[in-house]
Amino acid sequence: MATKSITQFFHDLELPLKNARWSWGAQNKTTVLLRTWADEFSGKEKRVIVLREPTEYHERDSYGLDERIQHLRALWAGGGAGYTVIATAKAIGVPKREIKEYRDDKVFVIDSLESREDGSIVAVLGGTVAVGDLIEHALQHVTSAANGLFPVDALASGISTDSYKTKLPAMREWLIEVARRESYVTYAEVMDRFGLIFFVLRTAMGKLGHQSKDNGEPILTALIVDKHTLRCSAGLAEEFGVVDDQVERRRLYAYWAPSNGSTGAKQTPEVGQIESEPSSLEERAKRFAQIEVRPEQRAFRKAVFIACGGQCIVSGCDVPEALEAAHLQGHNWRDGSNAASDGVLLRRDLHALYDTGLLKFEGRLARLHPTVQEHYGAFEGVTLSRFEASCNSKP
Repeated sequence: MATKSITQFFHDLELPLKNARWSWGAQNKTTVLLRTWADEFSGKEKRVIVLREPTEYHERDSYGLDERIQHLRALWAGGGAGYTVIATAKAIGVPKREIKEYRDDKVFVIDSLESREDGSIVAVLGGTVAVGDLIEHALQHVTSAANGLFPVDALASGISTDSYKTKLPAMREWLIEVARRESYVTYAEVMDRFGLIFFVLRTAMGKLGHQSKDNGEPILTALIVDKHTLRCSAGLAEEFGVVDDQVERRRLYAYWAPSNGSTGAKQTPEVGQIESEPSSLEERAKRFAQIEVRPEQRAFRKAVFIACGGQCIVSGCDVPEALEAAHLQGHNWRDGSNAASDGVLLRRDLHALYDTGLLKFEGRLARLHPTVQEHYGAFEGVTLSRFEASCNSKP
């Protein structure tokens, strides 16, 4: 098994990763080396998936996805040498995999590529080659051209270009869509989607913020929050005078509401008007219920919101725009399980963990899967609030 990071592994083979955080492989003038996953490898068929069916990719995969498409397009045409190093993931079925281990002594030779009916692309593998012999082997080996046209040209978004300036229009349109969904994104999500390091992201955010200001719009970057606090940095106040980012997000939701058209033509609510809204549990519940995309679920959401005191039962977060009503395991809205006792109130990211089994309730305690402990360890073992009223799951 590997004794060094996979980043160093690629570097030592004179195939440095373009971006150590997001790249799924590397390419030089003669060679393409892909990182693939052990759970997508079939030793019997001698094939490994190099691109899953396109709809399986989450938006955050876009940077690595664009680069993978460039690599596959080169291999599809033939004429170069293709190889893959197969890694085992710490966990599968999660939005972003991490490498548990890989073999650093051998790589598989890619003889050719082929597409499947489900839209995925697989590599047809030959034998293996010792890592020490790879550079010399690549001078002799040629991956055969695949049959037909490269099947996923339309999938590349073009956002993995080097200059952040070329990404600003796409970033703006993406954030406008986030506003229309009355949602928000985290710094990490933006960096992952557009292939930016943090300091470059801050520069891009400044450009987008000033563009909003010059257009007379609410500051669009108020939609980008810290994943733990769900609040913007102090820079929003320092650079744009926005002292309450939650208020600014509500102004963005109103400005970019779908009913206004793409120009956000409806007058933006004044800050003072929003700040003067009643803050009672009932009024916050009304705000919360209006966010739901399925109108028939509004009554359920409001009931759960009130039953849980307007707070996430795990984190205590009480910002309506950051909360969701989650059906308890075994309680399905399609079966009519829409009473307050059928759900709990969770912060959006915690709701996602709960639905995927990475967050569970044991007795009165919250339990986190080991794969998310690094980022969510603060919630491991916390006592669930309002447990008796809201968390009695069906057997």
